[in-house]
Amino acid sequence: MEAGGGRVAAAEPDGYTLLAGSMGSHVAAPVLYGNLKYDSTRDFEPIGLTAHAPVAIVAREDFPPEDMKSLMAYLKEHGESVKQAHGGVGSSSHMACLLLTSQFGLRPTLIAYRGTGQAINDLLAGHVDFFCEQVVSVAAQVNGGTIKAYAVSASERSPSLPAVPTTVEAGFPKFQMSIWSGMFAPKGTPKEVTAKLAAALDQALDDSAMRNRLTELGASVPRKEERTQDAFDRFVKAEVARWAPILRATGASVN
Repeated sequence: MEAGGGRVAAAEPDGYTLLAGSMGSHVAAPVLYGNLKYDSTRDFEPIGLTAHAPVAIVAREDFPPEDMKSLMAYLKEHGESVKQAHGGVGSSSHMACLLLTSQFGLRPTLIAYRGTGQAINDLLAGHVDFFCEQVVSVAAQVNGGTIKAYAVSASERSPSLPAVPTTVEAGFPKFQMSIWSGMFAPKGTPKEVTAKLAAALDQALDDSAMRNRLTELGASVPRKEERTQDAFDRFVKAEVARWAPILRATGASVN
C-alpha cells in the first residue's frame, strides 16, 4: 500500500505507470503512516472509480444475538468483553470497526490480525466474536452457514448475500460504508492522456462480463456520474475528510 503509492507518485507522468488505489492507499495511509512518501490528495491525477463493495457485519455461528438490533444491544451491554476482529491497522475491516463503534458509542475489544484470512479463521474457531468486512471476503462462509451475518452496509441488498438485510432495513441507516477502489496516475500526467485512460476504464466497466464478474465478487460498478474524473476527485477528498478524524481519534499508527 505505502510502497506502491510512493512509486507511482514518483514515476514519470507519461500514462504508463498507474496506481490501483483504494481506501487504504488514499484514506488510511496518510493518517496512519508517519513517513508516507506521497500526499494522496495532491500527488495523483484521478482517472476513475472502479468498484464499490459493501461491508457485512458477521459473527461466529454460535454468537447469541440473532439480528442487528439484538447485536447492538448485546454490544452495549457487554462492552469490552466482546472481541471484535479486524484485518490489521488501516485495513478496510479496521476502518469498518472504527466507524461502527464510533457511531454507536460501542467499546468492544479490538483484536488485530495480519490480514483478513487469519481473522476469519479465528472467527470460525470461536476465538473472536464478530467482524466487519467487505462482502467478497465473507460471502462463502455466510452462505455455507459457518458464520452468521446481521446486515450489509448498503441501501440495497448484495447479490452475493441476498438473504441478508441492509443496515437500512435492519433499522441502522446511519451505518453506511463502501469499500472502494479506483485508478490514479502520477501528478502532471497530461490531461489528454488521463482522459483517454478514463474513457478506456469507463468502457471496460460497461462490459457485461466485467460487470457480472464484479457482481459475483460482491462488488458493484459505480454509476456513470460517479466515474468521471472530477466526480472521483471530489469523492476521494470527501472520503479523506470523513475518515481522518475517526482514524486520528484512535491514536493508531504504523511505523
